[in-house]
Amino acid sequence: MDILTIGLMLAAGLLHASWHSLVKSGQNQITVLAGMGAVAGLCACAALPLVPTPPPAAWPVLLLSVTLHIGYKLCLAGAYMRGDFGQAFPLARGMVPLFATLIAFVSLGQMPSITQCVGIALVSSGLLLLAFDKLNGLAPWPLLTTATAAGAAVAAYSTVDAYGTRLFGDWLGFTAWLIALDSLTFFLVSWVLRGGNLWVELHATRWRILVSGLLGLLSFCVFLWALSRNAVGAVTTVRETSVLFAMAIGVVLHHEALSWRRIGGAVLIFAAIIVIAI
Repeated sequence: MDILTIGLMLAAGLLHASWHSLVKSGQNQITVLAGMGAVAGLCACAALPLVPTPPPAAWPVLLLSVTLHIGYKLCLAGAYMRGDFGQAFPLARGMVPLFATLIAFVSLGQMPSITQCVGIALVSSGLLLLAFDKLNGLAPWPLLTTATAAGAAVAAYSTVDAYGTRLFGDWLGFTAWLIALDSLTFFLVSWVLRGGNLWVELHATRWRILVSGLLGLLSFCVFLWALSRNAVGAVTTVRETSVLFAMAIGVVLHHEALSWRRIGGAVLIFAAIIVIAI
């Protein structure tokens, strides 16, 4: 992975942590996710006339990816309902590099290098260390289950999306169609779940939704661009540096204390970035 890709992924990690923080601090996470998806979806729909129509072979991949993205959002909302930001976010992201590397190896035949394997192990260890710093012991089963399911969904859709960008032949075209389909579908799911309350909640949090939607759109576009050019395991590993930015947000904005576990987790994640860059 080249320095430009790592730099852009680090910037995307900051955006990623920021929109997650906005989602968590909302009164209803499903509503915020639906609203930010609508913002991103409108931008994606505006781009559809400028990108190619998906070839027939790409439609099953798009539908599978949309299903995984919706499952991820529902699991993420469930995790945020059961734990605070410092617990749920690192837990949900902690196993993503390992899951993604395994799935990409089995399904796409992407064999990670020795240095990539070291980097993946380092970042996963650092993320879990950050997560269990807040838990002070074993995670409650409902939180652990929803967070792990969210992480598995991220790993699965990362592999599917990496395949989709290559099959489509145009990463921007695949990204635009995926965001448009995913946003519309999840909005309909949210409408079923929230009923008439959805419109009231969307209006009450419209500015939060607008900002989180734009942040999420930029972050995801960089992620798909990187997936179209690099191995899944390496890209997902660098993406999880968003947890470092989330930790910084917690310390600066929420005055959370820095413990030895947090410092140790940050050191491991920085070491992983250096190893992958080398």
